[in-house]
Amino acid sequence: MNQKQNSRHEVVLLAAGGTGGHLFPASALARRMKEKGHEVHLATDVRGLSYLNQIEEMPVHKLSAATIFGGEIWLLPWRILKILFAFAQAVHLVLKLKPAIVVGFGGYPSFAPALAAQMLGRQVLIHEQNAVLGRANRVLCRLGAHLATTFGGTRGVSKSTQARTRKVGNPVRNDVLTAARGGYRYLNASRPFELLIFGGSQGASVFADTVPAAIGGLPADLKARLRVVHQVRRADMAQTLAAYGEIGVYAEIRDFFDDLPSRMRRAHLVICRGGASTVCELSLLGAPAIIVPLPGALDQDQAHNVRELNEKGGAWMVNQSEFTTEWLSGKLNELMLNIELLNAASARALSLARPDADLRLCRYALSLIKSENAANKEKKQ
Repeated sequence: MNQKQNSRHEVVLLAAGGTGGHLFPASALARRMKEKGHEVHLATDVRGLSYLNQIEEMPVHKLSAATIFGGEIWLLPWRILKILFAFAQAVHLVLKLKPAIVVGFGGYPSFAPALAAQMLGRQVLIHEQNAVLGRANRVLCRLGAHLATTFGGTRGVSKSTQARTRKVGNPVRNDVLTAARGGYRYLNASRPFELLIFGGSQGASVFADTVPAAIGGLPADLKARLRVVHQVRRADMAQTLAAYGEIGVYAEIRDFFDDLPSRMRRAHLVICRGGASTVCELSLLGAPAIIVPLPGALDQDQAHNVRELNEKGGAWMVNQSEFTTEWLSGKLNELMLNIELLNAASARALSLARPDADLRLCRYALSLIKSENAANKEKKQ
């Protein structure tokens, strides 16, 4: 992945954890920064290497990664050693590339490069996808990093950091923006009702347990209208197939969809978790959703991610403990019989969309580079 050295513009180093939620926003910013003529590099861990064919092309640097939070206490010394090694790698990388700015997108691999850059006097910008500032990001912000947020009122942002904070939204993949151009497929009484369910790898079994049973409790005429697309874990595949077969509802079931944005656009209703990327994509697509935040998260970040969308009427948030067969069956019955509820939710979700989040984040990064260059020029005079 060689990229021609740009002699007129500075290097930009992006640091992101090895998940799509971290790497896709980084990729969107990379595309914008490259358009401005900058040379962009990415630092990630071994997990991130599996996404390289899905993100913007750029030089990639693999770093070690670990966290001191959670896990078995007896492994703490080993995790500390890995963190120190990652920091040494990051210092070497920053000294080698001399980036004008390091932009961190969260995840363990983003912490070391951002900290190294701060210690070496480089500009650092943190993009927080969630509505709760992550613990590592709080440390970086206390040390002077600038902050870009996805949601308004992000929790955990100190008063001293607020002056260095901008709300920009969450940059999304090109295929999401492309799908969003089609708009929401408004429902009418003669059209099949498209229901999409996906939950990711963490706790998706609750959907496999609850959704088929809830659909089974619907009146026969409503079941006949349903077209279900359900993403399930491989371990739940046989059980889910049997459950849908038992109730006689058309269902397409897979453990992975590589065209999820277009499926979200076609859906009249989505049932899903509340990850930051998912919430932003739902808004962009105007897709009404029943959202069940992942329980047990340290900061309850998914519940906070969904809060604004829920309060504005673009989604229905329900705690997992209340996501019962009876509740869901009643809610599906209500929504399928009241078309205007879904159409109104779509419009309200769209009102929160920020399709230009990548441009907003790019402008913030460029302004920091410009101010740093001006300050350096003034020092030399």
